This record gives sequence, C-alpha cells and structure tokens, in this order.
Amino acid sequence: MTGSFAAQDGGPDRPVRRTAWPVRAIVLGGLALAAVCTAVALALDTGAEHIGLLWVAAIAWTAAASLAGALWRGFGHGDWRAFSGYELPHDDGDMDEWSSRTGRYSWLGEMEDQLLHDHDHLH
Repeated sequence: MTGSFAAQDGGPDRPVRRTAWPVRAIVLGGLALAAVCTAVALALDTGAEHIGLLWVAAIAWTAAASLAGALWRGFGHGDWRAFSGYELPHDDGDMDEWSSRTGRYSWLGEMEDQLLHDHDHLH
C-alpha cells in the first residue's frame, strides 16, 4: 500500500478554478489568530496553559472551514472535484499480509514464537 494520491484528470486543458482570498482567509484565519495569540502570550509572559487548547481549536476550525467550503462549492456550484478528483493508491495486498502475518510473511510469526518461547539461549 505504498504510493500517493494521483489526479485522475491531470490534463492541461482542464480549467482550474482558483479560490478567492476571502475564502482562504476564513479557512486559514484560525491558524493565523492562534499564531498571533501564541506570540503575544509568550511575549507578555501571561502563561502558556491555554496555548495547546488554542491550537487544537484552530486546527479544528481549519478542518471544518475547509470541509464547509468544499461542500459549499459542491452544493452551490456543482463543483465536486474536491471529493472526486483523486483515486486511492493501489493495494497489492502486501500490507494485509504483513499485518496479519499470513502468506509470505508467515515465517516471521514462527520465528517470533521460537525466540519468545525458547529460554535456553538465556542460560
């Protein structure tokens, strides 16, 4: 299961719709606000107890705003490329065999059993 996501229609004639700067500001605004608040809190030495929660909230805001923007483009403009423009990497079954120790990796389980239950080599 190695590989990365690949674009299905990577043709140069496909029109690319750019995202407007206000939309980017809404999505990335939480991270920018968290960065400014972190810098101010550290500069004024007001305590850093709330910084972690602030960054978790900023990341959650970014994820929610990004999903909302993609859904808005889908429902409002019929542009579902955010959800359908990619295909998952091909799974050749190697990860399943590795994790369950079946097939060509079954010898690893047998070797572990021998090493874990053979205490003669310790004496």
